[in-house]
This record gives sequence, C-alpha cells and structure tokens, in this order.
Amino acid sequence: MIRKEREGSRTKEELEVLLRRLPKRHAQYGQVEKDHYAEVAGQAGEERFDHYYAASRLTFPHLMLHNVRLKSFRIFQMDSVMITRWGVIVFEVKNMNGRMLFNSHPVQMLQMKDDGTVIGRKSPLEQMADNEWLLEEWLREREILFPASSVLVLSYSKQIAENVPASQPIIFSHQLPRFLYTLPVEKAIFSLDEMKELADIMIAALVHFVPKPLCDDARYPIEAMRRGVWCAACDRIGMVRRYGTWVCPGCGVLDKNAHIRTIRDWFLLTGEPMTNRLGREILCVDDRRLVTRLLGGMDLNKNGTFKDSSYRL
Repeated sequence: MIRKEREGSRTKEELEVLLRRLPKRHAQYGQVEKDHYAEVAGQAGEERFDHYYAASRLTFPHLMLHNVRLKSFRIFQMDSVMITRWGVIVFEVKNMNGRMLFNSHPVQMLQMKDDGTVIGRKSPLEQMADNEWLLEEWLREREILFPASSVLVLSYSKQIAENVPASQPIIFSHQLPRFLYTLPVEKAIFSLDEMKELADIMIAALVHFVPKPLCDDARYPIEAMRRGVWCAACDRIGMVRRYGTWVCPGCGVLDKNAHIRTIRDWFLLTGEPMTNRLGREILCVDDRRLVTRLLGGMDLNKNGTFKDSSYRL
C-alpha cells in the first residue's frame, strides 16, 4: 500500500524554465541541457521502479513511501521506503548510462560513459550507508527501534555495475516483483498499528525543499532571460494576444492559458512578487487592465490594491 506518492521533480521544472528562457547561445545552455537530460533519466528510473512495484503481488503487509526527505544530523533523502512488520527497507534507484565501477579505496564510483568519458562520483553505496545511518539515528531520536536495510536498484539491465560487494543487495527494476515475492518474511516484531504510526510520523516530519530563485545564481542573470509568452506546442517564445486568447505566430495554435506558464517561469526565476508593470514586460503587452485580469484569474496571493498590487505564488 502506498502511503506517500512520488512528487514531480522541482529540479526538472527549473531546468525546463532555463531551457525556455536562456538564449541557446548562452555560455551555460549546453550544461543546462546535460543537467536536464540527467534529471529526466533519474525521474524515468523512478517511474520504472514504480511500475514494477505496482506489478508486484506482495503477500505480506507493508507501507510504501516515495521521496522521503528527513533531517537527522543533516537532511537526507530516500527514493523509496518500505515499512514492513520486521523492519524498514530503503530502495535507492539509479539510472546511469555506461559502466559503473565501485571502488573501495577510496570509496567512489567511476562512471564510464558510452562516449569514453570517465567521471568520478560519490558512490551510491556510500550514499545508502549514510542514509541508513541517518535513518537509524532519526528513529533513535524518537525512541523507535526499527531495523533498516538498503537495496540498490538499477533501472535497466544494460547498466553494467562492477565490483559491487557481494553483501550488498542489488537488482534491476524488472527483478523487483520476484525480489519482493521471495523476500524472506522474518518474525514480526511490529504490529500493523506501529507500522502506520511510523509512516505517519515520517510524513509529519518531512522536510520540504525550498529552492532559491534561479537568478540568485550568478550564471543565470535575469537580464539574459527571454521575455514573451511561451508556446508549448512548438517551443517558440512570442505568442500574441488576439480576441481573448494567445496565438502562436509560428504554428498557429491557440492557447487561452499560455500566460500562466510564463508567469510561473518568472516566479521561479526571481522569487519576487509579480506586479502589473512586470507582468506587462514579460508578457510583452501594453494593456494594464488585461494584465490585472490575467493575474487576478490565477491562483495567486494578492497584496495591496489598485496600482500598488503585487502577487505571489
């Protein structure tokens, strides 16, 4: 039973804003493309895990929580947490191309990509060990004695993992149903009520990620960002307002709500309140009344009245 669903990636959304608003000639555009590709791959890996979890026919009671972010000595995040009657199982999902070589001296993972590039990364095994330790400390602080273990899940069988310790459980996503079906069901040490209580305590203690505005990063100055209404159909910026809707000069599509995505882009970029003047600037329109009506029709918090009005997410 899923107790906490998996949310969409805020990082992916922010990278998509940058891909829309940064000119392609910008020095950081290529890096943003690479980061977006990696983020999409990570999300696809989690979705694949969720698919095979949904296909599993489990014979033991359990609760599943996705994207669990807690704070012990420091903040830590777990991809998926399964609470059973004999303990907690943490699943770490990885979707990386090429070969993954796990070194122990020092503890590190080398990713050897298909193009021959070799990148040194923090080992997922170290990350899992840290998360186990931090989770056990988090539980101990609350006088909860749930034993924890971890499983490394690779999204696709084309991924090659080398030098993984034999003691570390590691599977591919498609092997998840059989792994769960054959999981040794140990003697129950927790009741169903205690499992539910732990899940509720975790959910209540979740640390929500509050990102900084994108333009706080000196690499992405607001002056560089492209103004105008974005067309989702053809990825063009420059829709125009005609007869109560937005029209794309490129593909001809009509979209009555195209301004909503553009206004949200600017909230993510600046973190600042939206004024009528700023709204006119980024939507590339001159009509004050139109912008007042558009902002008023969105789910925003309004402060002030008339000319000094401002809006926040």
